[in-house]
Amino acid sequence: MTGASGFIGRRVVARLANQGRAVRAFLLANEDPAAIRELADARGLAVVRGDITDAASVTAAVKGAGRIVHLAAVVGDWGPDALFERVNVGGTRHVVDAAAVESCERLVMISSIVVYGKRLADGGCDEDAPRGEGVGPYSRTKRASEELALAAHAAGRLPVTVVRPGNVWGPGSGVWVDEVVKLARKGMMMMISGGKGDATLAYVDNVVDVIVRALDAPAAPGRVYNALDAGGVSWRDYLTDLARLGGAKPPKRSLPPAVARTLAGGMERVWKLARRPGRPLLTREAVQLLASGPPIPIARARAELGYDPMPYDRGLAAVARYLEGTP
Repeated sequence: MTGASGFIGRRVVARLANQGRAVRAFLLANEDPAAIRELADARGLAVVRGDITDAASVTAAVKGAGRIVHLAAVVGDWGPDALFERVNVGGTRHVVDAAAVESCERLVMISSIVVYGKRLADGGCDEDAPRGEGVGPYSRTKRASEELALAAHAAGRLPVTVVRPGNVWGPGSGVWVDEVVKLARKGMMMMISGGKGDATLAYVDNVVDVIVRALDAPAAPGRVYNALDAGGVSWRDYLTDLARLGGAKPPKRSLPPAVARTLAGGMERVWKLARRPGRPLLTREAVQLLASGPPIPIARARAELGYDPMPYDRGLAAVARYLEGTP
C-alpha cells in the first residue's frame, strides 16, 4: 500500500489490520511507523522503504503483493508542476508497471473528484461523465494518473479500480478542517455564490469504506466509484459549522464565480512572477471546488459495493471532539 502514512492511508491500514489482513506499507526512509498511532497499532504490519518516484524501489515493494491500494500523491491546490507530475503521474506509472509485471490481483487507485473539472458546478457528475480540463497541477495530474491506470486495465495488463473521493474531512484533516478553522478565526473565509452549492464532502471513514470494499467486490475491476457522503450539506452549512466549532464568526463574504476565477488567476500569476513562498489566498483549483453545484451521485458505490455512508452529524461530532482536544 502506498501513501500509508497519510490522512486516509493510515486509516485504511487500521481497517485492513482490524479485519485480520496482512498489510504491507510502503514508506519513505524518514517515516517512522511507531510515531503514527494507526500504523503502530496495526498487528503484523510489514514495512518496506522507498520512494514512489523510484521505479526500482516500487518494484521491490510490490514483489509478492496480491492487492494494492495506491494512495501516494502530492495533494493540494498549489505547488510546482514538475513535483505533481513526478509524484502523481510518474509514481502511478511505476506502481502500474510493477503491479502488472507481478500479476497482482487488483490495483485500487485513489483519484479525486477534481477530474470532473468545470462540471462540478453543473452537476451530473456520475462516474461515466467525461473528465474535465484541469485548472491546476493537482487536477491535471490526477486526470493523467487515472487515464494511465485505466488504460492498463483496458489493455488487459492489470485489473484496476479507481476511487474518486470528494473533499475529505474529519479529525486531523489539514485542508478541510484545520485550515478552514484557521481562516475562520482570522475572518478570512470566503464563499462562492453565497455558499449555496453542495460541499461535496467525503468523511474520511466513508472514503476508507469505499476503498476497502473496492478491494474485494467482484464488480469493481474496471470500474470508477465516487466516494462521498450522502450530500445535502452546502458550503454555507459546512463553513458555518466549522466556524462555530472553532469559536469564530460564520463567513459572510461571497464572490460570484466569474469574479473569483479572475481574482484567483491574477493571484496565481503574481505568485509565480514574484516567486512568493506559500500559496495564494485564492487559487483556481480552490474556486472550482467552492463553486460546486448539485451533489455528486454515489449510487454506483451503494449498488455495487454495498456502501452506506456515515451521516454528516456523526462526522461533525467527531470533529468537535477533535477541535476540543478530546480523543
